[in-house]
Amino acid sequence: MRRVDPSVGLLPLTIAMLTLYVLGIGGSTAGAIRIRERWRQRTIDAASLEPLPGREVVLSAPSLSPWLRRLRLVGWAAFPVALALAVFADRPYPWVTPLAVLVMVALNAFYFTAMQNMGEELTLAQDAFSMGSQRKTARVRWVHVTEFTGARVGAFTATKMSETGEWQDPRTKPNVIFYRLNRALVTPRKTALQRLLGFTYYDGIIRNAFGIPTEQLLRILKDWQRQALESADLPIRPMRARP
Repeated sequence: MRRVDPSVGLLPLTIAMLTLYVLGIGGSTAGAIRIRERWRQRTIDAASLEPLPGREVVLSAPSLSPWLRRLRLVGWAAFPVALALAVFADRPYPWVTPLAVLVMVALNAFYFTAMQNMGEELTLAQDAFSMGSQRKTARVRWVHVTEFTGARVGAFTATKMSETGEWQDPRTKPNVIFYRLNRALVTPRKTALQRLLGFTYYDGIIRNAFGIPTEQLLRILKDWQRQALESADLPIRPMRARP
């Protein structure tokens, strides 16, 4: 009786897992690109973003719909299984491993590029700002922020935006805003990823996916902070008498 290699029966399972991965990650990537293209057709009135007493402004950003998030979850769940099967279990078929790796590298590159255009809503209030849902993130008070800085963050590089009046490389168009907190007043909470990436000087990042230039967003944040500092009844610490 001819002996059948048990790894031969794993080929259909490998193809099934790879198909789930392509449908999950490829589908969410295509959805993200389509959502972003629709987002670019919006127009935002600059006057509606100005700080006024009693006003609260919400800058919305493109985000994946719930069903696309579930589709993405299915794709990432199938990813390690498909990779392990392609590398270790399908040795009788030497063409499976390079094909699977090529598909995964290309699709992951498209996915992470598309996800850079997704973001969370930014809420500007009289005393603070916050990113995302109010239930999921802490509010950052304007009086606690000591610095806002625009920067260009890519896949492997980061470049700080030039100061006013300085030459700016047109290829390094800023896409994020870093902010630093007054650590004498508040203890910053940083995620494990921020600590791993060496996020030491700045305490937070605002990704600009709101459909307005980052330079304009930086001016808006500084205007809101300026109004908050002018209208806030800040306590003044009494000076100690000299002996």
